Amino acid sequence: MSFASRGKETRERLLEVAEKEFARYGYAGAHLQSIAEQIGVQKTALYYYFDSKGALWTAVIQAMLAAFERVLVDSLSQAGTHRERLERLAEDFNDLLAARPNYARILIRIFTEGAGVDAEAVAPAIQGVIGRVLSFYREGVEAGVFARRSARHFFQSFFGAIVFHYAAPEFSAAVLGVDDIYGPDVVRWRREEVLAFVLHGVLAAQDG
Repeated sequence: MSFASRGKETRERLLEVAEKEFARYGYAGAHLQSIAEQIGVQKTALYYYFDSKGALWTAVIQAMLAAFERVLVDSLSQAGTHRERLERLAEDFNDLLAARPNYARILIRIFTEGAGVDAEAVAPAIQGVIGRVLSFYREGVEAGVFARRSARHFFQSFFGAIVFHYAAPEFSAAVLGVDDIYGPDVVRWRREEVLAFVLHGVLAAQDG
């Protein structure tokens, strides 16, 4: 394996471990020493890839936002009606958070803690995600498919309903009466329930 390949592999492993560390302990509680030990390198080696703890935290968030952007593009750019694309978005976003359990917890930490984040570095991606969803909803309203409600409240309600469930897995499991919210049957159940809830609140009433 070349030096460049090893470096890329180490960086990817570093982001993977850091993602778990930040999700579990938050920015303040995460320790670079712990992250370094988990990937088998000296703490000083981390600074070859990221010049600070804040830079590593920001990179983790950027990687997460890139995953969100891919889901949005894939879900909304495919052919189909506004309803069909909304269904894909709800299903795909639910499945992404089910597959990446750390993401929802990181989102909550960003919103409630906000420490260490390079706002200028992540703001364009956040604005891009929000802007794409708002535009899609407004297009659906103008097409007569979605109810004429606030696009911004739609964003809050849509993402809030999906994110909170995965951000508090123990609480969600207790409410649903299941052992593990990440089991395939429970993920499918949650996907169906959220989709039904969203469609009921979003679709415009049809005459006749």
